[in-house]
Amino acid sequence: MKRALFWLATIGLAVSSLATGKEPAPAATAPSMPAGLADRVEANSAAVKNRDVAALDDIWTDDYTFINPHGALLTKKQRLENLKSGATAVEATARQVEAVHVYGDTAVTASRITLKGKYSGKEASGEYRMLSVWVNQQGRWRLVANQLTPIARH
Repeated sequence: MKRALFWLATIGLAVSSLATGKEPAPAATAPSMPAGLADRVEANSAAVKNRDVAALDDIWTDDYTFINPHGALLTKKQRLENLKSGATAVEATARQVEAVHVYGDTAVTASRITLKGKYSGKEASGEYRMLSVWVNQQGRWRLVANQLTPIARH
């Protein structure tokens, strides 16, 4: 429980700092990711799109936590059930990794994504900031937590 609260606090602080201020200028080059992380990010995206529960079970840690665009906090079990049932059916139609921060075996990625679909049975198409926390366990990057925040239209 303490670990989950730590990651949620970390995500909250990072999202709040990303959500304030003006839109950042597009990066001239993509941020550098540690070896193997880009492949896992792509595998996660493909598995969510294809509702590949077996792949996601491997990519997500057992204590994985997700905050969906509607603000609901979901466990790994709940999110996998939503994918199995079809309550969650989503695909990223565009994604740009804007920042990567590495702290030993932990990496935090901040991205801007455009989604088409639904989360937990509710419409969720639109543009979002996505913050993801990854941990390298025995040479394998695994997703610990992620959060989607709608980008406000002005």
